[in-house]
Amino acid sequence: MKDFDYSKPFAYFITICAKDKQRIFCNEALNNEIIDCLKQEKEKVRVAVFAYCLMPDHFHMLILPSDSGTDISRFIGGFKSKATRIGWKHGIEEKMWQARFHDHVVRPDEALNDICEYILNNPVRKNLAKSWEDYRFCGSLDPIPS
Repeated sequence: MKDFDYSKPFAYFITICAKDKQRIFCNEALNNEIIDCLKQEKEKVRVAVFAYCLMPDHFHMLILPSDSGTDISRFIGGFKSKATRIGWKHGIEEKMWQARFHDHVVRPDEALNDICEYILNNPVRKNLAKSWEDYRFCGSLDPIPS
Protein backbone atom coordinates (compact mmCIF):
# COMPACT_ATOMS: atom_id res chain seq x y z
CA MET A 1 0.00 0.00 0.00
CA LYS A 2 1.27 3.43 -0.84
CA ASP A 3 2.59 5.37 2.17
CA PHE A 4 2.08 2.44 4.56
CA ASP A 5 4.85 1.90 7.10
CA TYR A 6 5.77 -1.76 6.57
CA SER A 7 8.13 -1.74 9.52
CA LYS A 8 5.22 -1.63 12.02
CA PRO A 9 4.73 -4.88 13.94
CA PHE A 10 1.58 -6.07 12.20
CA ALA A 11 1.09 -9.61 10.94
CA TYR A 12 1.09 -9.85 7.15
CA PHE A 13 -0.45 -12.47 4.87
CA ILE A 14 1.93 -12.50 1.90
CA THR A 15 1.47 -14.06 -1.53
CA ILE A 16 4.37 -14.14 -3.98
CA CYS A 17 3.52 -15.44 -7.45
CA ALA A 18 5.84 -17.13 -9.89
CA LYS A 19 6.52 -15.07 -13.00
CA ASP A 20 3.57 -15.39 -15.38
CA LYS A 21 2.05 -17.94 -12.93
CA GLN A 22 4.42 -20.61 -14.28
CA ARG A 23 4.53 -23.92 -12.42
CA ILE A 24 8.18 -23.52 -11.45
CA PHE A 25 8.07 -25.12 -8.01
CA CYS A 26 7.57 -28.76 -8.94
CA ASN A 27 11.13 -29.91 -8.21
CA GLU A 28 11.58 -31.39 -4.73
CA ALA A 29 15.25 -30.39 -4.41
CA LEU A 30 14.52 -26.80 -5.51
CA ASN A 31 11.54 -26.55 -3.16
CA ASN A 32 13.54 -27.88 -0.20
CA GLU A 33 16.26 -25.30 -0.81
CA ILE A 34 13.70 -22.50 -1.07
CA ILE A 35 12.16 -23.54 2.26
CA ASP A 36 15.69 -23.61 3.76
CA CYS A 37 16.24 -20.12 2.35
CA LEU A 38 13.05 -18.94 4.08
CA LYS A 39 14.30 -20.37 7.37
CA GLN A 40 17.68 -18.64 7.00
CA GLU A 41 16.14 -15.28 6.10
CA LYS A 42 13.69 -15.59 8.99
CA GLU A 43 16.58 -15.94 11.43
CA LYS A 44 18.70 -13.28 9.78
CA VAL A 45 15.98 -10.64 9.63
CA ARG A 46 14.13 -11.77 12.78
CA VAL A 47 10.70 -12.32 11.33
CA ALA A 48 8.22 -14.80 12.80
CA VAL A 49 6.77 -17.18 10.20
CA PHE A 50 3.49 -18.57 11.52
CA ALA A 51 2.66 -20.48 8.33
CA TYR A 52 4.07 -20.97 4.85
CA CYS A 53 3.14 -22.97 1.77
CA LEU A 54 5.13 -23.26 -1.45
CA MET A 55 2.74 -24.21 -4.22
CA PRO A 56 3.75 -25.02 -7.83
CA ASP A 57 3.09 -21.44 -8.98
CA HIS A 58 3.04 -19.27 -5.83
CA PHE A 59 4.16 -18.95 -2.24
CA HIS A 60 2.03 -17.99 0.79
CA MET A 61 3.28 -16.99 4.21
CA LEU A 62 1.93 -15.39 7.36
CA ILE A 63 4.68 -13.35 8.98
CA LEU A 64 5.21 -10.91 11.82
CA PRO A 65 8.27 -8.64 11.87
CA SER A 66 10.12 -8.28 15.14
CA ASP A 67 9.96 -5.01 17.04
CA SER A 68 13.29 -4.05 15.52
CA GLY A 69 11.71 -2.06 12.69
CA THR A 70 12.12 -4.82 10.11
CA ASP A 71 10.62 -3.73 6.81
CA ILE A 72 8.76 -6.67 5.25
CA SER A 73 9.39 -5.33 1.75
CA ARG A 74 13.12 -5.68 2.39
CA PHE A 75 12.59 -9.14 3.90
CA ILE A 76 10.59 -10.30 0.87
CA GLY A 77 13.07 -8.70 -1.53
CA GLY A 78 16.00 -10.46 0.14
CA PHE A 79 14.16 -13.78 0.18
CA LYS A 80 13.17 -13.51 -3.50
CA SER A 81 16.72 -12.56 -4.50
CA LYS A 82 18.31 -15.50 -2.67
CA ALA A 83 15.61 -17.91 -3.88
CA THR A 84 16.26 -16.75 -7.45
CA ARG A 85 19.96 -17.63 -7.10
CA ILE A 86 18.87 -21.06 -5.85
CA GLY A 87 16.69 -21.36 -8.95
CA TRP A 88 19.70 -20.64 -11.16
CA LYS A 89 21.47 -23.64 -9.62
CA HIS A 90 18.49 -25.73 -10.70
CA GLY A 91 18.53 -24.47 -14.29
CA ILE A 92 15.87 -21.78 -14.04
CA GLU A 93 17.27 -19.08 -16.29
CA GLU A 94 14.30 -16.74 -16.63
CA LYS A 95 12.88 -14.61 -13.85
CA MET A 96 11.34 -16.77 -11.17
CA TRP A 97 9.06 -14.28 -9.40
CA GLN A 98 6.64 -11.56 -10.36
CA ALA A 99 8.07 -8.13 -9.60
CA ARG A 100 5.69 -7.38 -6.76
CA PHE A 101 3.97 -9.35 -4.05
CA HIS A 102 0.49 -9.21 -2.57
CA ASP A 103 0.22 -8.32 1.09
CA HIS A 104 -2.72 -8.23 3.45
CA VAL A 105 -2.24 -6.46 6.76
CA VAL A 106 -3.99 -8.64 9.32
CA ARG A 107 -6.56 -6.63 11.23
CA PRO A 108 -7.09 -7.04 14.98
CA ASP A 109 -10.47 -8.74 14.42
CA GLU A 110 -8.96 -11.41 12.13
CA ALA A 111 -7.79 -14.67 13.71
CA LEU A 112 -4.21 -15.66 12.90
CA ASN A 113 -5.19 -19.32 13.34
CA ASP A 114 -7.78 -19.01 10.55
CA ILE A 115 -5.23 -17.51 8.17
CA CYS A 116 -2.72 -20.24 9.06
CA GLU A 117 -5.33 -22.92 8.33
CA TYR A 118 -6.11 -21.28 4.99
CA ILE A 119 -2.41 -21.23 4.05
CA LEU A 120 -1.70 -24.77 5.22
CA ASN A 121 -4.78 -26.20 3.49
CA ASN A 122 -3.94 -24.68 0.11
CA PRO A 123 -2.50 -27.97 -1.23
CA VAL A 124 -5.65 -29.79 -0.10
CA ARG A 125 -7.90 -27.31 -1.95
CA LYS A 126 -5.73 -27.75 -5.07
CA ASN A 127 -5.85 -31.58 -4.80
CA LEU A 128 -2.11 -31.89 -4.23
CA ALA A 129 -2.56 -33.69 -0.91
CA LYS A 130 -5.31 -35.28 1.18
CA SER A 131 -4.19 -33.33 4.26
CA TRP A 132 -1.76 -30.47 4.68
CA GLU A 133 0.50 -32.70 6.77
CA ASP A 134 1.04 -34.86 3.66
CA TYR A 135 2.35 -31.91 1.64
CA ARG A 136 6.09 -31.49 2.08
CA PHE A 137 6.36 -27.79 1.33
CA CYS A 138 4.19 -26.19 3.97
CA GLY A 139 4.36 -25.78 7.69
CA SER A 140 4.95 -23.40 10.57
CA LEU A 141 8.24 -22.05 11.89
CA ASP A 142 6.93 -20.12 14.88
CA PRO A 143 4.02 -20.51 17.29
CA ILE A 144 1.21 -18.00 17.11
CA PRO A 145 1.34 -15.72 20.14
CA SER A 146 -1.56 -16.06 22.55
